[in-house]
Amino acid sequence: MTVTAPRLPDAALGHWDLGQIYQMQRVQTGLMNRSWRVDSSSGSYLLKLFRDVTGPELQFQFHVLQTLGASGVPVVLPVLSRDGRTTIFLEGEEFGVFPWVGGRHRSGLSMSRDACRDLGSVIGRLHRTLHQAIPADRAPKPENPPTTEAALQKVDRLLELVAAGRGDKTGFEATAEQTLRLKRGLLVRLGDRRPPDLAPQYTGYTHGDLHPHNVLHGPDDRISAILDWDRLVVSSYAREMARAAVFYFTYGDERGLDCDRIRAFAGGYRSVFDVGEPEIGLATHQLWWDRLTDNWVIEWHYVRHNSACDHLLPGQTGLVKWWTIHYSQVEQSLMGR
Repeated sequence: MTVTAPRLPDAALGHWDLGQIYQMQRVQTGLMNRSWRVDSSSGSYLLKLFRDVTGPELQFQFHVLQTLGASGVPVVLPVLSRDGRTTIFLEGEEFGVFPWVGGRHRSGLSMSRDACRDLGSVIGRLHRTLHQAIPADRAPKPENPPTTEAALQKVDRLLELVAAGRGDKTGFEATAEQTLRLKRGLLVRLGDRRPPDLAPQYTGYTHGDLHPHNVLHGPDDRISAILDWDRLVVSSYAREMARAAVFYFTYGDERGLDCDRIRAFAGGYRSVFDVGEPEIGLATHQLWWDRLTDNWVIEWHYVRHNSACDHLLPGQTGLVKWWTIHYSQVEQSLMGR
């Protein structure tokens, strides 16, 4: 056996019948959990050390996956240990094993219209199954869109930090100032377009973090697995659908969103699970306002002194500007029109 990761918990593998272990190698993804690929005589697996979600909460997550898998939603189910458990504890740490699933992460911009529609239908089936089989036992966290006044105050505070400067020579300060002044102007002009304080009607358990890096696609672009359920949360179905569409079908620059592909995606979703146009309209409104009032990249740079995400700012700014101009087009596309 070849071990290529330091302090690999190979002792945990003894609790599963995986055959002869040929190689184990650390998977360099994930901020909280740790994972290793395990190649053995019976196949390839993912060994996961759970840190973010553990105990009863993790077991509920597995119950959700079992329910989704039984309905045909492509999820990865845990391999049972020798004594029939989904996880085992070793020296206070919780481990699980999953089949290794092949595939690739895809941008929606390179997918055919049929593939976009299929993506939407899979997410629709996911939501429909959760809605019918696992009713939420609590209300979702209330959506409280920031007021125009609060958003303007935050922009002004950040502009003061930009003006103070930190000796930045990368061009970020100029981009940050342009972004903040653009958003300030939009808030002054469009402040009356804040979303109403309405609660969504269709809520339940959702994945919580649906975006291309948490979805694997096969060679034909059909979904082979929806991954990383650690953010499982009670929320608005329409909001998760709209958020996923924005992640999948954004150009990442001033071109904004591919509304033709969004239309196919939304049509696939609504053909399986239709929450209605008023619900989708509310989710779209809230999501646009969030993008307009949120400045997390700039806050990370100046408040946390973390520049790891500086490169995302130009694309985010371009999207907000484009979306504001083409608001009705985006809304209609998310309704499948």
